[in-house]
Amino acid sequence: MNRRAFLLASAAAWQPARAAEGKPNLLLIIAGSWRAQSLPWAGDADVPAPNLARLAADGAVFQRAYSCYARLERSRPCLLNGVYPQIVTDATWPSLTSLLQGAGYRVAAFGARQADEIVSFMHASGEQPFFVEWTVTGSGSALMERGSLDAVQLRDNVPLAAERQAREDLALFTARARTWDREIGVVLGVLDRPELARNTIVVFTAYHGEQFGSHGEFGDDAVFEESIRIPLAIRYPSVLRPGTRSEVLVSQVDLLPTLLRWCGVAPPESAQGRDLSAIIAGQAGDRPDSIYAQGRRAQKDEWRMVVQGYEKLVVDMEGNVTHLYNLADDPYELVNLVSASAQQLKRDAMLALMRVWMRKLGDGVDASGLKKR
Repeated sequence: MNRRAFLLASAAAWQPARAAEGKPNLLLIIAGSWRAQSLPWAGDADVPAPNLARLAADGAVFQRAYSCYARLERSRPCLLNGVYPQIVTDATWPSLTSLLQGAGYRVAAFGARQADEIVSFMHASGEQPFFVEWTVTGSGSALMERGSLDAVQLRDNVPLAAERQAREDLALFTARARTWDREIGVVLGVLDRPELARNTIVVFTAYHGEQFGSHGEFGDDAVFEESIRIPLAIRYPSVLRPGTRSEVLVSQVDLLPTLLRWCGVAPPESAQGRDLSAIIAGQAGDRPDSIYAQGRRAQKDEWRMVVQGYEKLVVDMEGNVTHLYNLADDPYELVNLVSASAQQLKRDAMLALMRVWMRKLGDGVDASGLKKR
């Protein structure tokens, strides 16, 4: 009997938490770094992720989800505490884990190569609803053959000088993605039982994206979509229709209040995100008008970003507008409109919106409205 068959057989006697209790199980899968563009449903055929593709097909994909800070240590509180990086959190701060545990959930956190342990944990939960926080990071088991590097698909905004390193880095990422997807498939295979699937929320997302040579940059923390936009796929059959594709703007900080609401837990007053549970489920409500994000390209080179509709504006911390894009017309961000005279009104309106966000969050605003404190 192979590993998958054994796990499925051992789960056959599992008596899961009853849906009638109104408390669904929650499996939150978080990649340390995985850009939204490098997924099968985003059109990247190079990424071997059939299990994630199945998760997306069985649930909903949110194509405009953003990290609130393109660096792991700063984005983690955004996701798990529901607060922007301006808030300094510690172990006593309300988190998704502590709030669900207080509501009667059995909770645990696991690393990338612990699919078997996750299945055992879920099995041992019995009728108690569970919350699993599963972070998938680390190395792949093997690199792609070097001769296949030329076949690696690059985005249209990768300059020629960056192509070789971009192909090598993407080959390594592909190996990692294959490993992660295989592990994810083990757990999803157990959760495919109808009574479990109906009453289990499965979320796949990431802390941030990665450049892989786009705009000649590597790593994370760039102002571009490759770094700041993240994958978000949610399967929750009793709420979300399979195959849903949504253009709703979602910030990382919105996940905590949204998931808590689905779990029947009131979001804490400290949460700065928006409860999007009704909007995501296709019900009436005010769709988010804009999102706000930030990052640091160097020690003293911080930036702030606001997206409204498909317009995107970036400023540095001296108040200079450095980037302005229309993402609908220019998804690769090849045409910076910051100096275009025809865009003056749009630039001014977006800058005013940036000031509103900065004041709301207490983000380095003084009397001038935009200067760093």
